[in-house]
Amino acid sequence: MTIGDGELVVLLGPSGAGKTTTLRLIAGLEEADSGSIRINGLDTTKSQPAERDVAFVFQQYSLYPPLTVRDNLVRINHKLENKATALSGGEMQRVAIGRALVRNPTIYLMDEPLSSLDAKLRAELRVELKHIQQNLGATILYVTHDQVEAMTLADRIGVLREGELVQLGTPKEIFEQPNNTYVAERLGQPSINVVPLSIEWPVQAPANATQLGLRTDHVQLHSVDTQIQATVPAQVQHVEYLGDQTYLHLLCVGQDLTL
Repeated sequence: MTIGDGELVVLLGPSGAGKTTTLRLIAGLEEADSGSIRINGLDTTKSQPAERDVAFVFQQYSLYPPLTVRDNLVRINHKLENKATALSGGEMQRVAIGRALVRNPTIYLMDEPLSSLDAKLRAELRVELKHIQQNLGATILYVTHDQVEAMTLADRIGVLREGELVQLGTPKEIFEQPNNTYVAERLGQPSINVVPLSIEWPVQAPANATQLGLRTDHVQLHSVDTQIQATVPAQVQHVEYLGDQTYLHLLCVGQDLTL
């Protein structure tokens, strides 16, 4: 994988896929078994962490407790003289992100930096982080298992499975042209429906296909007495009301479907 200058690449995958390990290898906190790591064209595979010119934001805020916010350093003006221990968890993480941003490293490594924040602050900082990255022209490798973060932040997304980079592409490419069902299931909320083609679905599929992937917006509901011929009977099992969206969980010819 090659990350370009000023690019924000997100590594996406479940726990244990190798996301954090990849960051730690680049930072020099882990030793690579094989292969090479090049930063700014220089082979840093054997270099000490301090020699690599990277800034690391960990999942759990790592601050120096005795120092003030100003000394730790971020944009929390009214808290600048507070001790780091006098902050909330969300404020601590903002300081940790800010402390990394005030430097000018070759690459920023960010390990789920927003995961400890509440939903509202998380959404605000996601937008703010993207603006900062674009304004600074910063190069960022960002790790998350949150697909919304990946879609909104990334120039490109790398999908990891058990240490393997399965696909690397723009959010649009990953969503619309996944390499396989594993990648298809990483993006989309609710998750894509994957059903066997042994059932007579009213679709045209390639002759060698064995499964059908249906995004939640690919399925249309019709009443029982519809005159449309190409339909499959379904029974509503459960309804999830989420305000701006409603998810229907269906039992359709023995298969669970969500739309």
